Amino acid sequence: MGLVWQHNLGVIQAYKEETAKVSNVVIDMGKPEAEAKMAALTRDEAERLLRKLDVLAPSDMQPFIAKIVGENVEQIITLVRMVKAEAKGEFLGHLGTGNALDIRWLRPKDVGGALLNPAATAACGLYGGASGGIFTWTQTFVANTAQSIIPAQTMAEEAGCIHLGIIDPVDVPKCDAIQFFIANIQGPAQPLPFNIREGFGTNDLCIARFEQPVIIGPEKTQRVDVMPNLAGDSKLQLLTLVVARAQAMVL
Repeated sequence: MGLVWQHNLGVIQAYKEETAKVSNVVIDMGKPEAEAKMAALTRDEAERLLRKLDVLAPSDMQPFIAKIVGENVEQIITLVRMVKAEAKGEFLGHLGTGNALDIRWLRPKDVGGALLNPAATAACGLYGGASGGIFTWTQTFVANTAQSIIPAQTMAEEAGCIHLGIIDPVDVPKCDAIQFFIANIQGPAQPLPFNIREGFGTNDLCIARFEQPVIIGPEKTQRVDVMPNLAGDSKLQLLTLVVARAQAMVL
């Protein structure tokens, strides 16, 4: 097993149903603590979740991404419990069908798609493209012109996501700041220190982790803007995990 598993065995326990104050993740802008309604989670569900996270962030292939995920397992559990409180399904991971819950990385087509934008509002795809109709992270930026990598949209009732960091697998990253909006409330812009590079296949990977993970819970509205300081092509990709019913995780 990888580092995510090895460093987080203590989270394998039963969690009771509760409404509690959460302070180790951003849920509501401007609030050091946020009240979250969280479903119970069995010990078996917690173990399945940890195993799935270890697969999603393999430390032998992506050590820095594994480190980011591994250090935020408790926050990811919070998200799963928040979604479970609405969806009612058991967390079964890749074994799930129907209402059972699973977790995976955000895909380009998810932006503006059924999980992040169930209202099917138009022009909510990546950078304002067709909703659910953009299939690549590639974007050409104009310097000093902010763009919405996730335009304003409201999560589905039985889904949620957690933003952990961002990567740009190009030689020269083009963006130097990111800004989150939750329920139309603006957070401060965060710098993207892309001077940190990690080996990724045959290339170095430009990677930045957010100052604190950001949870977008069920039926919450979000918007994510980025600021390019250089013009040119980018493959900016959010390191965002999505939790939803298995039946909603379609091709």
